[in-house]
Amino acid sequence: MAAVGALAAIGGWYRPAWADAQVWVPPATRKPKVIENTWIEMPDGVKLAARIFLPEDADARPVGAILEYIGYGKRRNYRRVDDRTASWLVPRGFALVRVDVRGTGESGGIIVNEYDLPEQADVTPLIKWIARQPWCNGNVGMRGISYGAITAYQAAGKDIPELKAIIAAMGTENGYTDDVHTLGGCVINEKVVWGTIWKQVMTVPPDPELVGEVWQSMWLERLQAQLPLVSEWMRHQLVDQYWRNRILLNYSKVKCAVYAIGGLEDSYIDTVPRILERLDCPRKGIIGPWGHDWPQEGDPGPRLDWAVEEARWWDHWLNGHDTGLMKEPMLRSFVAEATVAQCYPQDVPGRWVADEAWPSAQISKTSYRLGQGGILSRKRSPKGKVEIPANVLVGTAIPVLSPIDMTSQAPVEQSFDDDFSILFETAPLTQGIDIVGQPRLKLHFVADKPIAKIAVRLNEVTPDGRSWLLTYGLRNLAHNSDHTAYVPIAPGTEQTHEVLLKHTSRRIRKGSRLRLSISQNQWPIVWPAPEDVALHLVTGVTHLELPLRIGRSTEPDMPIKTLPNPARSPAQEMKPTSRLARIEGAAGKRKGVMEVALPMDLQNLEPIKMQLGSGLSLDATITEGDVNSYIIAFTSENASSRDGWKTEARVKTTMTSTPSEFIIEESIEAKLNDKALFARQWSNRIPRNGN
Repeated sequence: MAAVGALAAIGGWYRPAWADAQVWVPPATRKPKVIENTWIEMPDGVKLAARIFLPEDADARPVGAILEYIGYGKRRNYRRVDDRTASWLVPRGFALVRVDVRGTGESGGIIVNEYDLPEQADVTPLIKWIARQPWCNGNVGMRGISYGAITAYQAAGKDIPELKAIIAAMGTENGYTDDVHTLGGCVINEKVVWGTIWKQVMTVPPDPELVGEVWQSMWLERLQAQLPLVSEWMRHQLVDQYWRNRILLNYSKVKCAVYAIGGLEDSYIDTVPRILERLDCPRKGIIGPWGHDWPQEGDPGPRLDWAVEEARWWDHWLNGHDTGLMKEPMLRSFVAEATVAQCYPQDVPGRWVADEAWPSAQISKTSYRLGQGGILSRKRSPKGKVEIPANVLVGTAIPVLSPIDMTSQAPVEQSFDDDFSILFETAPLTQGIDIVGQPRLKLHFVADKPIAKIAVRLNEVTPDGRSWLLTYGLRNLAHNSDHTAYVPIAPGTEQTHEVLLKHTSRRIRKGSRLRLSISQNQWPIVWPAPEDVALHLVTGVTHLELPLRIGRSTEPDMPIKTLPNPARSPAQEMKPTSRLARIEGAAGKRKGVMEVALPMDLQNLEPIKMQLGSGLSLDATITEGDVNSYIIAFTSENASSRDGWKTEARVKTTMTSTPSEFIIEESIEAKLNDKALFARQWSNRIPRNGN
């Protein structure tokens, strides 16, 4: 392994405030180098491709090594990201090892699914290989966001002695409940979106400069091996062995230290409190106001100088220095005082609070009963019934599961959805309250069909009458508690269920009211029930359990500094009425529409003399009065070119439904130098299994 060049300074990114840090961080004294590509052989002979960043003197002075294990192309797509991360880790005495999972990038072998079993099996020999290298001191960590966070959680559950710690941002240890497949047991549209994107990732060819003349045969092998992925996922609508292979079943097996990162605008937020509660190993968590990003680039702000915190973590667990980090509170949460829609592009107002343990002694559970006349109160009320509206257009004020572009994807003011829902509301609050945790609706209901779904949104109604989202939750009422079985609802019989809303940390000010907005649908995120349902909520006994945080006079100091809010143009400002999903047409014949089009745009990647491009399109519609009118089509494409060599791949998925089946069309097309190279189509009808 020979160095091919020193790591250059990275411009246009944030500069960690090392000099201003009030906490111990390792000094930047090590000169970095980059090993562009290294082959790491697995027990079955498959060679994984790695790009390695390490101090030049690491052979003489070994360091702790940090693995990031994903499939997004260490040579291409993630190159700049890896360079940035290494620019502040390596000078402070760590190695960064970026490995593409088998069947992606330049790595050999085949992958046909996310978190596939061969991919999971590779992580143990991979970590052991890193620990044996002369430049490594034997201690290995894993870091990652999203896919990389999930691979880190999976590795942590294997109890690999050399794996000392992980940092997992915006990911989950439970692929069924918190990934892009279901929400409360309800099928979600992200199955189609992510299933198409991930298949497109698996169809990117390796770079001929690294693998040589076999690149085309490797590419064809990848293309030919692909499955109709969305159809495969839809065959597993309940927790079965497929999902048990992707869920951390035994938390006691996690022995390494865990740092979990979540965001109030991110779909994976529930992972952080669950991990802190269930693990016994050393652990920490942080929940900020962000969407799907690292704290230093989190949107919306405030952003944090995360490089300081991360270096302290790794120095403690990989290099054996007591940085004081583990003496600090287990969980730090940002308690927001407004929604993104109320303040963007400015930072979200709020404050940081700290809890020594989770569950926290600072949290008390307070119940509010849902009473007749739409009253939400702590007082008892007589038992009654109220119908839950079934309009399929409800939900457009929360257009996507996990917003990235806050100007178009973040939840907006909720009045439109409230108008088509049943509402329960408190009197104006006589004092402010902090909700920190997961609200729970203990539901009593009656339905006339075997399958029904419920959507619950908890909002703050400000004195001006506007409605702002605090959190929300979905539940498939035809599933048992752990989603392992379809249990048809007994028509006409009162039954109970629990709807768990997403974790939140929000300040509700004096004079505002709490509003519970309940419907049967949450379009476009959730697929409607297979047929119209008369669903009634039983008032008087149904109640909402709120986790209220008791204030204290002082909070422990927040050691991580805040970064400035980046300047934004007027085009980046969020308009209060903007919706990614919109409603068209006259009452009774309206249609929900969501459209996104990002055309292919080739960009130069100068370090490897390659042009890269990607594009996508989304078309989704649903028609009022027809639960089986939801149709979603998603296309993802990529291109790579260099010196007369050009590859393109296009993947498309379309899904709709009948009362008994999901109908899924999937296709792959690939071109080499503008000529058709490969094409395949699949058409599947998957029975609805309690969905």
